[in-house]
Formats: sequence, structure tokens, C-alpha cells
Amino acid sequence: MNIRPLLVSFAALAASAAVAPETLFDDLVEVAPGQVRTLAVPARRAPARLACSFHVLRGAEARLILIPAESVELWLEGKAPEEVAATGFGRAGGLAPLLPQPRELVLLVQARNGAPRVTRLKLLVRVLDPAAPLPVSRPADRQRGELLVWLSFALFASIAVPAALRLQRLFSMRR
Repeated sequence: MNIRPLLVSFAALAASAAVAPETLFDDLVEVAPGQVRTLAVPARRAPARLACSFHVLRGAEARLILIPAESVELWLEGKAPEEVAATGFGRAGGLAPLLPQPRELVLLVQARNGAPRVTRLKLLVRVLDPAAPLPVSRPADRQRGELLVWLSFALFASIAVPAALRLQRLFSMRR
């Protein structure tokens, strides 16, 4: 039995498989009104697509700006830095630039000025295979979540109540 063709086909399949997405940041971020939060984004793989998305949970609208690490000094001096990608202000948004070469980047998370309290947002930053289609991210629907919780509770009750009644009947027969 010759297993060489099987090994060759397995190696070809493994080589053609897409690179698994790498999550760099998946957390809550808080930004004071009119302030900016900076996050280092090491893009060590190239070519790659850097997918950044956010969803504001509380506070003002926000935006993302992705700049090279070399441009941070310009930004600190108040000059316009070189932008790799940017979003507009909004309650949710995202960007997904294609990075042809590895480079150190900085993600700026900026909250709109004039809000009475700190802006809290959910931020997700992933490195994706550039050939793969972009994943669609959308926040969960609150009504569907509540329905799921109530249905789960009803299922639990429909199992637990008859079991408790049966146990009570068995204990009463034992006495």
C-alpha cells in the first residue's frame, strides 16, 4: 500500500488552508470626552488585513484612527500624522486596511468632545488572511437575547418542576 499520494494531498490541503485569524485586542475601552486612547498594534504578519471594529456601549460617539508608530511623534506635536485608515465619528464602525508589509502601528480611539461622561466601547482588533472575506460584525439584538433567556428559564422549569414533584411523591411513598 502506497501512502505517498495521500501524504502529498494532505500537504497540499494544509498549505492551501487559510491562515487562522489572530485576535490582538478584544476588550472594553474607556475614553474621556475629547480625549484619545492609544493602543499599540504589532502587525508582524504580511500581507495581512487588520480588522478593527468598535461598538459604543455608553457615552459619546467615537472614531478609530490607525497610524504608523513613526507618526506618533507628529501626532503628539499636534501635526497631522500619516493615516493608514480612519473611521468617522459614530456609535459603531470599523476599518480593515490591507497591510502589504509588517510594521508597528498605533490605533487611536478618540471620543467626541462635549459628552458629559466617559465613553465606554467594545473594541475588537484582529489580523486576518487578506484573501478571506471580511467577517460581518453586528451587535446582538436585545429583544432576541431576552427571549433566549426566558425560553431557557422556561425549559429549565419544565424539567425541574416535574422532577421535584416526582421526588416529593417518591419520598412520601417511602414514609
